[in-house]
Amino acid sequence: MDDLLNQGLSLLFIIGSVYSLLGVLLFKIWLHQKNAKLPVDRKKLKRVAAQTLNEQVNDKIVDVIGLIFLSALIVTMPFAIKGVAEMFASGKFNYFLITMIVLGFAYVARKLWLRSNDLIKLKLGRDAELAVASELIELQSHGYQVFHDIQADGFNVDHLVVGPNGIFAIETKGRHKRIKDDTNYKVKFENNHLAFPSWFESKPLKQAQTQANWVNKWLYESTGFNTPILPVLCFPGWFVELKQRPIFPIVSHKQIVKTILSMRQVSLNQEQQRAICYQVVQRALNDSKAI
Repeated sequence: MDDLLNQGLSLLFIIGSVYSLLGVLLFKIWLHQKNAKLPVDRKKLKRVAAQTLNEQVNDKIVDVIGLIFLSALIVTMPFAIKGVAEMFASGKFNYFLITMIVLGFAYVARKLWLRSNDLIKLKLGRDAELAVASELIELQSHGYQVFHDIQADGFNVDHLVVGPNGIFAIETKGRHKRIKDDTNYKVKFENNHLAFPSWFESKPLKQAQTQANWVNKWLYESTGFNTPILPVLCFPGWFVELKQRPIFPIVSHKQIVKTILSMRQVSLNQEQQRAICYQVVQRALNDSKAI
């Protein structure tokens, strides 16, 4: 009877330890969802090529990782239960081993907490770029060429649009909507900075301009056309209020197509557009190298 009790306690101890790490992750997700929400509803976006297959691939990856974890657990569980049960039965605790286990779990829990932060930020950025890409599809019916995720020198250009009225380098910024701000999800451009309900930013303005300058330099070197590149800064899901005139467009994703169509910065003929698009296509390939 004592052996059965010790084995039961051992199993409870091991399973409880494993699920405590899962609890850290679930608590982090709950804490985030309590204080913030995504700016766009991904279910309302236009579907992209291979989206169903991509979702299935992601599900299968999770399944494979789960099976690997389960197989490791099946192999180690009997030995772990036996060892812990013997420790309970003898009443002699290996404090060094217990200390190492506690420190190990604390280390993993901390890493899990930090990685979950990274995952939340990556998901936000991904959904924001998908929202903009979903809107840019409309430009193709107007004769524009749209490219995404152009690899540059140590950074990437989220979206690049080439059309008869110019070249547009779009920088997309995903920002969570904080629950405490209620329905005041508005970003104002005033005094040369971006004023959100609870914080201020100016770095995205410089980043958008820097990336446009890089595109201008790169295309000039590769095509010989010194064509001005217009930066566009986009905040999907936010209402943008301009308290002063910006030097380049600052818009929500729902405004981006109308904004690009209305611009009359330059005029590109078909030959120029083809030459520019050729260079962009080469750079947009998966195996392209930064030049």
